[in-house]
Amino acid sequence: MIGCSQTGTEFDSTVPKRSFIPPAVAVAAAVAAIGGLETVRESPSPPLAAPAYNAHAEGVDLRFHNEAGRLGYALQAARQIRFSDNTIEWSEPFLQWYAGDGGTDWQMEAEQGVSPASGEHLELSGNVMLRRNDAGDSDGLTLTTSSLDIDLVDEIIATDARVEMTSGALWQSAAGLVLHLPEDSLLMLGEVRGGHARP
Repeated sequence: MIGCSQTGTEFDSTVPKRSFIPPAVAVAAAVAAIGGLETVRESPSPPLAAPAYNAHAEGVDLRFHNEAGRLGYALQAARQIRFSDNTIEWSEPFLQWYAGDGGTDWQMEAEQGVSPASGEHLELSGNVMLRRNDAGDSDGLTLTTSSLDIDLVDEIIATDARVEMTSGALWQSAAGLVLHLPEDSLLMLGEVRGGHARP
C-alpha cells in the first residue's frame, strides 16, 4: 500500500500531511520559472555588422596641397566609398605625385585603394604599378607589385611584396622596396636580381 508500512500483521499509516503554500508565493515562483525559460530560449546576439557607408561617389578627382599651398598629389578613382568609421575605399585609384621643383613625378595605379580614418596612409592593392616620368630620362622607370603602403605625411612608399622593375632594356626584381619621395631614393630589399635584355 502506498504511504503505508507493514509491521507484522499491523499496518502503520505514514501518509504525509498536506502543506499549505500561500498563493502569492506560488505566483512568484511561476513567474520566475517562466522568466527563466524565456532566458534559456533567447537566441544568441547576432554578429557585429560591417560599418555602413554614409557617402558614395563616382568619378572622383581630388587635389591635395601642402602647408605652403603647393600641389602635393592628385587622386582620381572610378568610385569612392566613405564608411561610418571614416575609412575610405577607392576603386581603380590613380595617384599622381608632384615633385614641385620641376623634377621627377611619380604615378601610381592599382585595382583597389584603402585609406584608414587617420588619412595619413593609403594602401594600394591588386596589380599595382608605379611609373617615374622624368624629362631627363627617356627610358623612364616602371615598377609592378601586388601591394603598396604610402605614408602621405613622410612621403614614403614601401612594400614587402615582390617587386619587378624595368627601365628600358634593364630589369631588376626584389623581395620589397622603400621609396623616399622627397629624396627620390629607391632601395630594393632582399633577393635582388637583375639583368639586361638582349637588343
